[in-house]
Amino acid sequence: MIALLWLAVLVAALTLYLRQVYSRFSRFGVKHFEPVPPVGNLSTVLMRKAHASEDFNNLYQAFPGERFAGRYEFLRNIVMIRDLELVKSITVKDFEHFIDHRMLADADVEPLFGRNLFSLRGHEWKEMRSTLSPAFTSSKMKAMAPFMMEVSEQMINFLKMQIKESGGKHADIECKDLMTRYANDVIASCAFGLKVDSHNDRENEFYSIGTETANFDFKKMLVIFGYACF
Repeated sequence: MIALLWLAVLVAALTLYLRQVYSRFSRFGVKHFEPVPPVGNLSTVLMRKAHASEDFNNLYQAFPGERFAGRYEFLRNIVMIRDLELVKSITVKDFEHFIDHRMLADADVEPLFGRNLFSLRGHEWKEMRSTLSPAFTSSKMKAMAPFMMEVSEQMINFLKMQIKESGGKHADIECKDLMTRYANDVIASCAFGLKVDSHNDRENEFYSIGTETANFDFKKMLVIFGYACF
């Protein structure tokens, strides 16, 4: 009996807490989609029914007359800015108040994502940005062009070979896989000075490790979103 009483109290407290959390936008008159506890507005992304970019675009398009709109990611409330003047104010005029990013992961546990430029904060972010900026000057970008051309020629030769092997008329190609391998080889060449031909050497180590790192299955997405949003 006592256990049931405590369970009822716990359920009531949790219900009141979630109601308080998911009523923040309503209290301030901010337009938003109806959240689904405890994931908020992330259900379609977590279930892989839509990409995160599609989800944000749906929110953007849903409230055309608003300067901003709300979004719940688990228990955290997020504001999407739609008004250009507000965007300018945040990114230029009042930028010193908006330099921090929410952490995607603990840098000590997951250094790859925790030390990412989009996860760093404050002075550490400024130092990393100063370190990376020289790599993207116009002269450096021009210097990368020959390497990108070389990788492009590798891809073209691969496509020609596929067409020839299929009878000389056409070849069925998975575009996502094709462009993923192209991007992989460009990064290997421009950033690391490695010559990799992922179109022909399809299971090379650089591509395999990169693919595994970038493969966000349900478990990884849940961990990253949960860490960032709770």
